[in-house]
Order: sequence, then structure tokens, then C-alpha cells
Amino acid sequence: MPLLDAQRLLLFSAGLAVFFSSLLGMAMLIPMQPWSPSGLKKIKFKQIGAAHLDWFMLAFMQGLAAALMNVFEPNIHASAVWALVVGGWMNPLPYVFRAFGINAFSFSGPPMQKLSASLGAASSLAILYGWGFLLWVCVNSF
Repeated sequence: MPLLDAQRLLLFSAGLAVFFSSLLGMAMLIPMQPWSPSGLKKIKFKQIGAAHLDWFMLAFMQGLAAALMNVFEPNIHASAVWALVVGGWMNPLPYVFRAFGINAFSFSGPPMQKLSASLGAASSLAILYGWGFLLWVCVNSF
């Protein structure tokens, strides 16, 4: 993947994640209103708040990856860039699952719990792969 395209993808994804997380933050205000549907009050919004903050942090992570690429000009492989993007979007999902009563941090339980935990694990591995690859090629560019 050409370096400029990788940077653009990461920066666009980061900007989109900030926008999405901002919308999520606004949406979290709805259940607190007196006119809010009673079904929304059953959602664990502390977990939604954790996902909201995680999407912000992962957006900054993608922006930092783009900045490193600008400084070091590494020969980055597309798989590492896509791993950072996909991992950055998927990683907060276990918190969303927990908001609806699924313990996505444990590989035990019913199939939906195992699936949600697997998504969390896969996203963490994707982020580690992307950062590992990026830092490796940065170090080798000295």
C-alpha cells in the first residue's frame, strides 16, 4: 500500500471514529431524559461509556500511526494498516455487548458470549499485529 494512501486511510478512519464516538456520546443522553422510553433504561450505560471512550482512544491510536508513517516513511504493508483500522473499530465492541448483558470478556458461556469474546480477542490481536509491524519497519528505517 502506498504510504500516502495508508496515512489517508488511518486519518480518515480516526476522524470517522471521533465523529461516531461523539454521536454515541450524544445518544447516551437520551435515556436520562424524562421522556425517554423505559426500555432504554435497562441498558448498562457505564459500559456504553467505556466503549465511547475506547473509540476515542483508538481514533488517536490510528492518528498516531499515521504520524509515525509521516516521520519514518516506512514501507508499510496493507495488512498492517487494515489491522489497525479494523482492530480500532472492533476493539470497543465487548463493552457494547456487556451493556446488553453479554460478558464479552470471558470465553465461557453460550455461543453469543463466545462469539463476542472472540471478536474482542481478534481485535486485540489485529492491533498488536498492526503496531508490531509498524514499529518494526520504523526501527529498521534508521
